[in-house]
Amino acid sequence: MNNDVKDIAEWARSQGWTVLDDTKGYSRFYDPQGNYVTYYPASPSRPNRRMADLKVDLKKAGLQIPPPSKKEQRSQRRKGETK
Repeated sequence: MNNDVKDIAEWARSQGWTVLDDTKGYSRFYDPQGNYVTYYPASPSRPNRRMADLKVDLKKAGLQIPPPSKKEQRSQRRKGETK
């Protein structure tokens, strides 16, 4: 897996997404329903632009980027307990 997207891929997997690496070095992202969303190449020519595109595509598909902080996660859990 590309080190540029390692943290995002781990977060996506923890949220039920599938992240696969193909033989060409692309990291492909699939939502929890199995629908293809986007990819990240092994060696992009413009890494900053490609990373921005990846984040936008993942946000559009419903993945929270950047991942919430521990404090935000704790707050969300507490809100869920009171309902």
